[in-house]
Amino acid sequence: MIIYGSRASHLKSIHSNTAICLGCSTKGSVTFGVYSRYAHVFWIPLFPIGRIGFSECQYCKHTLRVKEMPAELAREYNQLKSETRTPIWQFIGLGLILVFLSWIALMTNVDRKKERAYVAQPQVGDVYYIKTENNHYSTLKVMDVSQDSVHVLPNEYTTNKKSGVHKINKMENYGQFNYGFSKDDLRIAYHDGTIYTINRK
Repeated sequence: MIIYGSRASHLKSIHSNTAICLGCSTKGSVTFGVYSRYAHVFWIPLFPIGRIGFSECQYCKHTLRVKEMPAELAREYNQLKSETRTPIWQFIGLGLILVFLSWIALMTNVDRKKERAYVAQPQVGDVYYIKTENNHYSTLKVMDVSQDSVHVLPNEYTTNKKSGVHKINKMENYGQFNYGFSKDDLRIAYHDGTIYTINRK
């Protein structure tokens, strides 16, 4: 279960020497506070989603939200708000997401670089994950490599999801008759996405 929602965190408060409380008319008793609301998942802050604020009289405890403040109080609050920065820790979750996505992009680039090398120099035992003509997925296992061609053994099973291909990649699922194609055709099949992953142990 994913626990998510929003929370408020206190940023800054100031005491005004000039503001007059609307509740008791006391001068110099009003304190302004600024809070930042942020989204979180599993209590990890993701990003700020706005600010809230209020004024409170320290004498009679009369409290006003920003939209309830008269112009004089609102000006003092807005001045405080403009001087208050959002803390960096409220972006921790967003930063972690960016780091994770960057890591995925890096690993994907590393994998693609390896696969291009596998296409250039195929080896016996390589497994090609392929997309079939009817938009299903299967595998081919390399059984022999010559100077200009590759001989593969087709998997007799297919799946309608990429995530299921590893389940059918078993030696007992391959047929007995292999066929060959040129290394040029191998490169074409990889670059057009017919072969979308190459597994080499």
